[in-house]
Amino acid sequence: MRNLAVMMDCGVRKYGYPIEEFYQKFLSCDVSRQFAAGNPRYLVGMSGAELADSVVEASGGTVLKENDGTYTVGPEYWAGWVLAYYQWLSCRSFAYMHRKGLGINEVVAMYYPLHEADLSKFADSADAIIKRNFSVK
Repeated sequence: MRNLAVMMDCGVRKYGYPIEEFYQKFLSCDVSRQFAAGNPRYLVGMSGAELADSVVEASGGTVLKENDGTYTVGPEYWAGWVLAYYQWLSCRSFAYMHRKGLGINEVVAMYYPLHEADLSKFADSADAIIKRNFSVK
C-alpha cells in the first residue's frame, strides 16, 4: 500500500503530472497489471519512487534521477494507499475499478470525508460506486 501511495505522490510531485494523467499512464502500462496480480517484484521489490519511474519510462517519458526519498502524505498519497488496499480486498484490477467509476479523481474527492476513517469506510464507498455503475460496460 505504501509503495503505491508513494508512486502516486512521486507521479504528481516529482514528475509534475496532474494526478489523472499519471493514473492513466499507470493504467495503460504493465505496472498496474503486475501490481494487481501480486507480482512480488512490483509489490515489495521496488520502492514507490521506482514504481513511478517505471510508469514514466513505460509511457515514453524521461526518468528523473534525482529523488531525495521524501513524499507528502496528502490526497495523492492517500489515493494510492486506499486504491492498493481496495484492489487487494476486492481482487479487481485497477482498470476494472476505473471503468466502473472508481477513477483517481473520484478517490481523491473522498480524501476529506474519509482520510482519517477506517479503511472499511472507503471500501464501502468504493463498493457502492462500482455497484451503481455495474451495468456500465
